[in-house]
Amino acid sequence: MIMTQGLPFDHVRCWVKTKNKKQLFFIQNHNSIPIYVATAKPVQYLSSMGRTSTRRRHRIAYVNRIRILTLREQGCKLSQIAQQTKVTLGAARTVLHKWKRHHTIQDLPKTGRPSILDDRTKRRLARMALRGDVETATELAQTAAAQDIAHVSAGIIRNVLHDEGLKAMHTIRRPLLTRAHKRKRLDFALTHRDWTVQQWKQVISSDETPILARPSDTHKLRWVKPTHGLNPKLVVPTVQGGGVAIMVWRCISTYGFHDFVLLDGTVDAGGYVTVLQHYLLPALESYFHGCPCIFQQDNAAVHTAHDVHEFFHARHLQVLDWPPHSPDLNIIGHV
Repeated sequence: MIMTQGLPFDHVRCWVKTKNKKQLFFIQNHNSIPIYVATAKPVQYLSSMGRTSTRRRHRIAYVNRIRILTLREQGCKLSQIAQQTKVTLGAARTVLHKWKRHHTIQDLPKTGRPSILDDRTKRRLARMALRGDVETATELAQTAAAQDIAHVSAGIIRNVLHDEGLKAMHTIRRPLLTRAHKRKRLDFALTHRDWTVQQWKQVISSDETPILARPSDTHKLRWVKPTHGLNPKLVVPTVQGGGVAIMVWRCISTYGFHDFVLLDGTVDAGGYVTVLQHYLLPALESYFHGCPCIFQQDNAAVHTAHDVHEFFHARHLQVLDWPPHSPDLNIIGHV
């Protein structure tokens, strides 16, 4: 095999560029560092050159390049540098080699056709995606073409968004929370943070779950920057109600759970009291045998009706003060 600077030609790249009516022949090694630039055609190399890999390589962030040099100056080994900066050994070695040879960690000028999009246009496309003007790269490509911003394919748009640090993620459905709701959630958590396991075992939870007739819009896409926590842009606010087809009820505690109860359409206060009378009270006797217990339910309008309060008061049943729009203890909501 023909060698150049100790490198097999299977590990280098070669191409031709015409400049000032002259052909320049470029050869780069596997670290994208030029090792041959001349007007003479490297015939032996071109005849032995195999297929060039078109795999997309990840760009190392500039701050990581600085960290690699800093750790190297501190005497760290290459494996330690790669582990601390979360890059591969080859990537760390490339940065150090570039600094040693070119005294820079900036991206070196590259040959070939320049990008069809300039940096300003790329940032504009990223802002359009972040604002939520479009949901997919295809829609963004169509919008950019219609507004005469750029006439490129969806694949190029997708690569641009990835280079700008964006990632397509699915939205999730969560209750619409106000500042008052969040405050009440925090107050509830602080009030009950010292509860023991035995106290929570005294709680029995009840809830209904609707099966919606209209399809869910949970699986929409949003282009966002990856975060560690819950990104508000990924949340699709939900409200109570909304096209109920059927409704089922169930209660559950640490001692057992009741069978599903099929409810007849939308339940009003009178119907909810009937469900509690016929199904909840026998479950309390079966699970707790007359011992004190605490009933938990959410703050749906039917649960907070006057007739329901009268039912709890008449039977001396303690109800847990549940913050509004909070996740239920009852797993029926996941059915």
